[in-house]
Amino acid sequence: PVYRGTPVAELRADPKLLAGIPEDAYQRSLSKLGVLARRLAQNPRDTEGWMSVAFIKHFYSDDLGARDAYEYLNVVANDAALPFYNLANLYGYYLKEPAKAIPKYHAAIARDPVEVSYYIGFAEFYRDVMGDRDRAWEVLRMAEAKTPGSPTLWTTFAAFYQGDGTTAEAIRYYE
Repeated sequence: PVYRGTPVAELRADPKLLAGIPEDAYQRSLSKLGVLARRLAQNPRDTEGWMSVAFIKHFYSDDLGARDAYEYLNVVANDAALPFYNLANLYGYYLKEPAKAIPKYHAAIARDPVEVSYYIGFAEFYRDVMGDRDRAWEVLRMAEAKTPGSPTLWTTFAAFYQGDGTTAEAIRYYE
């Protein structure tokens, strides 16, 4: 498929962010995007290249450019979970389009159902962005079914219980 997003070599950096970045670092990033643009023109299915584009653009708060790179990755590397997860976070937290985040979280989990961090991120999204603690707990219970015994998940349960003010349950999971 043809990439139709913002030009790879173009960087719409946040001016406030840019004020705190050394000029030589910014120029290196622009140069890297130019190299990536040429590389991706030769091989549009270069997953690593597209991930680099998305990371650079997101670093400079060019989140529309990052979105375009991740959306393209969702097409050319459809079996890769991480681009779906990163795009979900981008939609949910940075682009303020939570309705678009939910199917991307589901897609990431469907592609890697034992990666506990995807469940945790999705639960935190429900809790923090959507204000829906019940859905957050549903996602954590899904994770528990897929990844029983995960210490990372136990710690997350403890933190969620602590946030709910259920100290006894929090201590049980921390222990």
